[in-house]
Amino acid sequence: MAANENERFNQFAAVVAAELLERTKKSMELLAPEQQPCSVLPFIQTPSFVEFYQELVRVGILPVVLSRRPVRAIVGDVDWAREGREYLLTVLDDRSNAIFTAWEFAWDSLWDERKIGQDGGNSSQSKPKKGFFSALFGRRREEKTGSDGGGGGAEGGVMAGLHTMLTELAEKRGFLPLFHDDVRILKALPRLKPGRVAQAWKEISQYHHQEFYLPEPEQAKPGVTSDCLQKWHYNLPDKIGEFLVLKAAIDLEHVNKPFIGKYIRQSARTQEEAEKGMPYLSIYWKAMRNPAPVAERHTL
Repeated sequence: MAANENERFNQFAAVVAAELLERTKKSMELLAPEQQPCSVLPFIQTPSFVEFYQELVRVGILPVVLSRRPVRAIVGDVDWAREGREYLLTVLDDRSNAIFTAWEFAWDSLWDERKIGQDGGNSSQSKPKKGFFSALFGRRREEKTGSDGGGGGAEGGVMAGLHTMLTELAEKRGFLPLFHDDVRILKALPRLKPGRVAQAWKEISQYHHQEFYLPEPEQAKPGVTSDCLQKWHYNLPDKIGEFLVLKAAIDLEHVNKPFIGKYIRQSARTQEEAEKGMPYLSIYWKAMRNPAPVAERHTL
C-alpha cells in the first residue's frame, strides 16, 4: 500500500511539474518579441532567462510546493498517470487552490536572504535541494565565508535570496536587473493562461493593422491601437500588460517612440508617476530612436 501511495505521489508530482512549467514557459514565450530590440529587455522577455527559469523552478521551487501538506492532500485516489492532467486543471481553475498558494509561498520564502535553517518552512522537506543556489548561480566561492554573512551553504551563515542572485545574473544572461517587487510577477505567473496572452496580442496586432495599414475608407479611427493596449495593460495580471506594450514597441512599426511617449504620459498624472508605474516600458522608451521623417523613409 505504501509503495502504491508513493508511486501515485510521484505521478502527481510529475503532472504538477509538467503543467506549471509548460504553462509559465508558454506565457513567457508569447511575451517575447519577434523583432530585434534596441535595448536590453526585462527578464521575462529574454530567452536566456526563460531557459534558466525552467531549471530554477524544477530544482528550487517545486520541491517546496510539493512538500506542503495541502498540496499533498490533493493526491487522493486519482489515477494520475491516465487522467491526472484533466483533474489538475479543475483544481487550478479554483483561484485559491493549494498549489498556487504553495507556489507563492515558495517564491516568498526564497526571495530574500535568510539565515541557514531559519526559513519559513516547518520541516526539512520544504527546502530546495541542498546547494541548488550554488549549482545554478555559480556562487561556490561564497560558501567558505561561514558565519560572516556571505555564506551560501555553511551552517549558521546567510543564504542570499533569489532577488539578489537573479540581479547578479542579469548582466551575464543579458536581461535587465530585477526590481524587488518583481517577485509578484513570478508568483502570479501560473495563474496566467497562455491563451489569454495570445488573445490579447492577436487583438492588439489586428487594431494596429486596421489603424495604420488599411485604405482610408476602411481604416479604424485614430487611437484604437492605444486604446487596445490600455485595455489589456490593465486587464492582465500585474506587469504582464506592460510587457505586452513593450513587445508592441518592438514588433509593431507604428508603436514607435512618440507613440510610447504619449502612451506613458497619458497613463498617469506626472511623468515621474508614469515611470514608477511602468518602469520597464520607461527604460525601453528612453533607449528607442525617433522615427525617420516620412520623406526620408520612402527614399530609395
